[in-house]
Amino acid sequence: MCRYRLLPMFLSSLLIIGGGHAYPRKVPLRAFISPDTDEEADNLNSVLRFAENQFNNVQEHPFDVVLGMRVVPRNPEFESTSPPWILMETICQELKTGFMIMLGGSQDKTYSSYASISTNMKVPFIDWEQPPILPDENINLADNEQNSVVASHKDIPLIYGIRPPMGEILADYILMKKWNQIVYMHDGRNAAKTLDWMLHYLKQRQSEFVVQIDPYQFPEEIGDFREFLNQFHRRHYFPAPNATFEEMEHDVLNKPSMKVVVDLSTSYRHRGFLHALQDSILIKQRYHYVLANFGFDESDAEIFRYSLINITAFQVLNRADKNFRRVSEAYGEYVSERGDVAELLTEAAFAHDALLVAGAAIQKTLEKNDSLFAHNFRHHQLFNNGYKGLYCNPTEDKDNPGRQFEVFEHGDRIAEGLSQVVLDTADGTLTGRIEFNASTGLRQNFSAVAVEIIPGVMNPRSGRRETNWKQGRGFSEPTEPVIPISRPIQPPVKKVYRIVTVEMKPFVMQKKVTDGKVLVGNDRYEGFCIDMMAELKKNISDHKLFKDFEYEFYVAKGNKYGAKQKDGSWDGMIGDLLNDEAIAAVGPLTINKERERVVDFSKPFMTTGISIMIKKPEKQEFSVFSFLQPLGMDIWLFILCSYIGVSMVIYLVSRVSPYEWRTEETAEGGYVISNDFTVYNCLWFTLAAFMQQGTDILPRSLSGRVASSAWWFFTLIMVASYTANLAAFLTLEKMTPPIESVDDLASQHRIDYGIASGGSTQAFFADSAVPIYQKMWQYMYSRNEQQKAEHLVKTGSTNGTQTIMVRTYAEGIAKVRESKGLYAFLLEETANEYENTRKPCDTMKVGSRLNSLGYGVATKIGSDLRDPINFAILYLQERGELKKLENKWWYDRGQCDQGAPDGGESSSLNLSKVAGIFYILMGGMVLSLVTAFSEYLFQSRRQTLRSRKECQSVRMQMDCVREPLKGREEGEANNAFSPVALN
Repeated sequence: MCRYRLLPMFLSSLLIIGGGHAYPRKVPLRAFISPDTDEEADNLNSVLRFAENQFNNVQEHPFDVVLGMRVVPRNPEFESTSPPWILMETICQELKTGFMIMLGGSQDKTYSSYASISTNMKVPFIDWEQPPILPDENINLADNEQNSVVASHKDIPLIYGIRPPMGEILADYILMKKWNQIVYMHDGRNAAKTLDWMLHYLKQRQSEFVVQIDPYQFPEEIGDFREFLNQFHRRHYFPAPNATFEEMEHDVLNKPSMKVVVDLSTSYRHRGFLHALQDSILIKQRYHYVLANFGFDESDAEIFRYSLINITAFQVLNRADKNFRRVSEAYGEYVSERGDVAELLTEAAFAHDALLVAGAAIQKTLEKNDSLFAHNFRHHQLFNNGYKGLYCNPTEDKDNPGRQFEVFEHGDRIAEGLSQVVLDTADGTLTGRIEFNASTGLRQNFSAVAVEIIPGVMNPRSGRRETNWKQGRGFSEPTEPVIPISRPIQPPVKKVYRIVTVEMKPFVMQKKVTDGKVLVGNDRYEGFCIDMMAELKKNISDHKLFKDFEYEFYVAKGNKYGAKQKDGSWDGMIGDLLNDEAIAAVGPLTINKERERVVDFSKPFMTTGISIMIKKPEKQEFSVFSFLQPLGMDIWLFILCSYIGVSMVIYLVSRVSPYEWRTEETAEGGYVISNDFTVYNCLWFTLAAFMQQGTDILPRSLSGRVASSAWWFFTLIMVASYTANLAAFLTLEKMTPPIESVDDLASQHRIDYGIASGGSTQAFFADSAVPIYQKMWQYMYSRNEQQKAEHLVKTGSTNGTQTIMVRTYAEGIAKVRESKGLYAFLLEETANEYENTRKPCDTMKVGSRLNSLGYGVATKIGSDLRDPINFAILYLQERGELKKLENKWWYDRGQCDQGAPDGGESSSLNLSKVAGIFYILMGGMVLSLVTAFSEYLFQSRRQTLRSRKECQSVRMQMDCVREPLKGREEGEANNAFSPVALN
């Protein structure tokens, strides 16, 4: 709805003074739109752009108008209207840039905002939705000579209404029919103003005329209109007790009918009322309904072609006028080129004429003084009394701190020009002659036609009476004769029923053509629903009402399923059914409470539910030590601690227990007491047991055997668990998703998640009473608004805003694929499973479905087609035909290998997964060699040291022996050289 934003300010404020005269080249205008629906916004945007183009293409106009449009945001508390303070803030913001005339469609709650700014700032306002304030009783609204009087500026109104008040024509019609009692049905939006106008004109026409008014208020939802009318009819029809059929018929025919004035705010709601009236029950010919709206169309009369209902409606668009047809055809060509909405609604026609009136008012003003705006524009900026723009609060002008409050200096002159505007269909208007009362701003001297559909007495043939009405003069006399409504006699034509659908894979898809052949009709589409409807046709054609049943598919506007709008209307497939544009809606249309209230559904032909789609996580990267990953790091640490702990326990119990000690004889013949379970042997024994190997030592004590048995059992379980996990881990490339259920999704904030707006999925979350779903809806809604605000601050516009709430499934799926795992999309399971089987095969469904839903074929309430479709669906389900179609479109045509990773090598090990084992083996061998070499060096050094010690010991012993021998030798030598010895 908010796709249409204000044009760039420098364009909308552009004003260039011509060289030879002072006429402005471009005049800025502003239109403020508060639409109830996207369709209304599209319609207003198209028709205002067309009117702008239409005015600027007239060569006689010495200037162009540049229209800036601003969509005013709504507040849920104000239902279909914008909050007054938001509207005033928006207008004041635009005044800072500047514009000449303000255009808009007000309602009761916003009229005061427009009127306040227009009056206080002296900015003329043209209202295409409502007439201005209620006039004073002393003002004669029929006095056409007032326009010839030159009033002073202070007496000229600033507010002008393009839409005439309904009160005057209603008052004249009541006086013509001489009704003294009426029922007034309304929706509460403009009821007070319409009643005030009607009573004002009744008092002005005949001051003594008295009418009793019994008010009733319609429910807000259009889907509730039928039940409201049923209750109303029951309440006002009381047959006599035990009355026969003939007596009741006589009572109905002779009892005066009840006069009902129906005042609804939009043409769409009036159309919804007419459909509800057609489907309502009881004696409807006792009622005369008067539609207080100028938007009655010929297609609305078709609804009651053969009915027994008396209806009066009013038309202000003369579609038979040649000038109207010329403009209407030009509009059709214009929107077809742009691809916009082509329907020309009455509300849009008033907006169209509002822009033409604004341009004509500027032209009238400049005809009196062509240099009036010569000094108001400099450097593409509007200046007012020498200052830039207009400020509701002058303190906001930071460039001029001492600025005082001032009004628009040319507002009164432009308003005077507005009061003198006179346009007709020859000038391009769609709503006939446009002329204003110079004292009130009300439209005057316009014409309308009262169309009365009159039923024959107990006769299905109706008649139509048209009565011309002119403002200020009333209805013409005598009235037009009754024009019988009957279809011309034509040869029987084989009827082709229209079936509305939406393009959604694999339900309905455009058929691809490679040979350049042009496809028409149903040959353009393929998919599950296309095949299912072909099967249903075989059974429907047997029904007496649908012999040779022929149908043609078409796609709903905007490819929408059907969502309820702010004004209670419906768009998409549901809207087409309610507007009788299709006989049935066939597609992935979810059966829910809101839709069931306005249409009938068949038996579900498929069951589904909301599921979660995420991007497939990246395949697990294997390291050279992947064989360690079957057990977590904490498990490995615990095993290491257990290994050391058990070794110490065995060492202690072996030291304490006497059974582990033994006496051994030494080589020298002595005896020593020894224990095999040293610290080194305990570590070796425990490691050998863990590796499932044996050793040459075993515990002999009971305590040692108990500790060993516990360790063996522990290693048995751990090794078996490791082996089982290792086989699965190394042969399957696991892809662990970041979330596995809706609880995981709701409890985290790293991954955004969203839905498709405006569908049954949004309704499920918004209306859910489950706390977790309420939490998810609050997150999605707040996150969506936050992203919109951030985009608006960054770019100054909401166009192209990327939020978590997408418009279609295709956008949501694309967002999942592009988000690198940081976005999850909630969609219906059928679409989820289908997309997961399509290339590039990078999405997956996680968790179970959040709810259980059914897809059904929708028909209008009371349609004769519903029962044949129900029987046909049950028949196909019993035969398994629907299941065959499901397998055909979901699984048989899948493009991804389900259940097996890509590459086909997942069942065998490769070197990258077990390379670490070889590294450990080589490392062990190298460590063994290094250890052996270290042991050799250590033992060699130890032997050397021992040898040195032994040598030193031997040397010392030899020294001890050598000393006595030396002494003896010295003694002997002395004796030998003694004289005695010599002798």
